[in-house]
Amino acid sequence: MRVDNGFSLFGVGIDVIEVSRIAHAMEDPGFVAHVLTDQERSLNPDAERLAGVWAAKEAVAKAVGVHLKWHDVEIGEASTARIVPGAATDKLSIRISISVSGGMAVAVAIAERLDE
Repeated sequence: MRVDNGFSLFGVGIDVIEVSRIAHAMEDPGFVAHVLTDQERSLNPDAERLAGVWAAKEAVAKAVGVHLKWHDVEIGEASTARIVPGAATDKLSIRISISVSGGMAVAVAIAERLDE
């Protein structure tokens, strides 16, 4: 699929998770360090924020279509996603949307390939 912004669609991913599952997992002191990068941890996420980040990372992996480690994807403050160089296909732009409501977090990721 071609759009007029110089990108072509590469893949779409979606994920949903219960915030309570993340809150329970956060009781393990190593959980946050295992899932979040240093930059993500610097935002001092609560269970809702971490659930959104979890869902976003899962959605990005699905959109890219390759196995990614937790630290291969970094979710920024403005719901931006960055894939660590060399972790997946080069020349991809990732757009994400995260929503948390009613005890659930959902994220959608769209991977677009920059046309050369």
